[in-house]
Amino acid sequence: MSIKDISAEKSQLRPELKLGLNHQLFMNFYWLKQELLKFCRDNKLSTTGSKIELTKRIYNFLETGSRDTQTKKSVKKTLDSINGLTLDTRVINYKNDAITRQFFKKHIGNHFHFNSYLRKFTNKNFIDKLTYGDLIKGWIAEEARKKSSNYKANIDKQFQYNQFIQDFFINEKNKTLQDAIKAWNIVKTSSGVCNYEHYKQIISLG
Repeated sequence: MSIKDISAEKSQLRPELKLGLNHQLFMNFYWLKQELLKFCRDNKLSTTGSKIELTKRIYNFLETGSRDTQTKKSVKKTLDSINGLTLDTRVINYKNDAITRQFFKKHIGNHFHFNSYLRKFTNKNFIDKLTYGDLIKGWIAEEARKKSSNYKANIDKQFQYNQFIQDFFINEKNKTLQDAIKAWNIVKTSSGVCNYEHYKQIISLG
């Protein structure tokens, strides 16, 4: 069975995103953000937030029928940097702002820059006893890893396409971008996790 045949067969398994879709079946497939937004608009759900937030909102609606239309009053959070930063300051409301940059430059040096390790702490709620001293250690470790030939930057879950393309080229040395996109089209229309490992399972069944 060719890749084209597998893609056509698997695409038939992908249901239409509409009212009445089973919530568990919904979570088995990859959806474009545009599709999620359209569903939310059609069913009078909030369209704010990231792709992950939209997915959770739709899952809850399909499972319970609740639209949760009440808008929670936003509570203004005080950024960690407002009250001054030390190595022992707890990470609670982190932001890549000018004050935070100056703090890191003071302890790391003028070569400091906000990297992928630090960006993941923005707009997150923390329950661990993480300090800004720990962030410095994490930054230094991340920069050291970048020098390794096996280094691979972490990609957020909502950017599944980017992660798949990255993993595809790591494992498929002589393939083109067109080959990678064809492979992505196969896995995204199949039930299951949208990653390279799942793609290989699909191909092996062919």
